[in-house]
Amino acid sequence: MNKVFVTGADGMLGSSICRELLHQGYEVRALCFPNRKTTTLNNLPIEIVEGDVSDKNLLLQKMKGCNYVIHVAALMSLWPRRSELIRHVNIEGTKNVMQAAEQLKMERMVHIGTASSFNNGSKENPGSEKKPYAGHKFKMDYIDSKYEAQNLLLDQFNKTRFPVIIINPTFMIGPFDSGPSSGKMLIAIYKNKLKLYNRGGKNFVCSKDVASAAVNALKKGRLGQCYIAGNENLEYKEFFEKAFKKMNKPFAMTGVPNPILLTAGFLGSVVARVTKKPPILSMGIALLAKENNYFTSEKAVKELDMPQTPIEVGIEQSLDWFKENKYI
Repeated sequence: MNKVFVTGADGMLGSSICRELLHQGYEVRALCFPNRKTTTLNNLPIEIVEGDVSDKNLLLQKMKGCNYVIHVAALMSLWPRRSELIRHVNIEGTKNVMQAAEQLKMERMVHIGTASSFNNGSKENPGSEKKPYAGHKFKMDYIDSKYEAQNLLLDQFNKTRFPVIIINPTFMIGPFDSGPSSGKMLIAIYKNKLKLYNRGGKNFVCSKDVASAAVNALKKGRLGQCYIAGNENLEYKEFFEKAFKKMNKPFAMTGVPNPILLTAGFLGSVVARVTKKPPILSMGIALLAKENNYFTSEKAVKELDMPQTPIEVGIEQSLDWFKENKYI
C-alpha cells in the first residue's frame, strides 16, 4: 500500500485530503503543527506526527517511508500585508519539503498553491494557467510568497525533472473549517451580522473537489504543470443569494459602491495598526474584493478528473459542520 505524507493535514483542505486519500486506498501520515488540537482528524485511521515545515531535518525524519507528499501547510493571513513570517513559512517551508522529497526520492510531490498566482479575468474570458501573474499590485506577502514558492518548484522541475504538480485552488467552501476561514462569512450571515456586499465576484469551489484533484494528481496529470482548481464564477450577490436560500432566510443585504468599500478598508487598516488587532476589512482585502476574480478549471477537470460539485452543496456541508461543532 502506498503511503502519503500530508503537511497542514488538520486544516479545512488538509482534512478533506486525508479522507480522500483513505477513500482511494492510501495510507496517511499527517503532519500537524505542535500542540494544536487536531479534532478535524479525530477517529481517522491515520498516523499523526507533530512538526513544523521550517525544520528540514525533522521533515527528512518524518517523511521517511512515504511514497508521496501533498504539501498543504501555509500561512494564509492577508493582514498585515507584509510579514517575514508568512514569507518564511510559505517559501522556505516549501523549499524544505521539496528538498526532503527529492533527497528521499519520493515518487511525486503535489503542492497546494493558489489561483492568485495567475491573472484573473471576466466571466466571458476567465483567468487560466496561461495568464501571467499580476498579484504584485496588491502588495501582499501571502499572494507574493505563494507565487514565489510555485516558481521555486517549477524551476526545480525544469532543472532536475523533480516530480511535482501544483494545484491552484480558488475560493474554497466546505466542512472542517475549524479556523474558521472562508466560512466566516457564512457564520456572519447565519447570525445576521453581514448586511453589505460590494460589486465584484469570485470563483467558488467545494473544498472536497479540490481534495479530489490533489489526490488524483498523485497518479494523474502532467509533471511540472499547474492546475487551477475551481468551479463556479459568481458575483458576490449571486453567492450570497445561494447562501441565504440554503439557510431558509430571505435575502437581506445591500450593495455598496467600491469607493465606499475601499474607504472602509483604509480605515480598517488604520485602526488595526493602532490596536494591533486584525481588522474585519483591511485595505488589502478591499482591493482584492473589488476584483472580478473569475477563473476556468477546464484543465483540472480534463486532466485530473476534478469533480464540479454545485457550490450549494459546499455551503450546506459547511453549515452542517459548523452546527455539529457548535460554531452556530
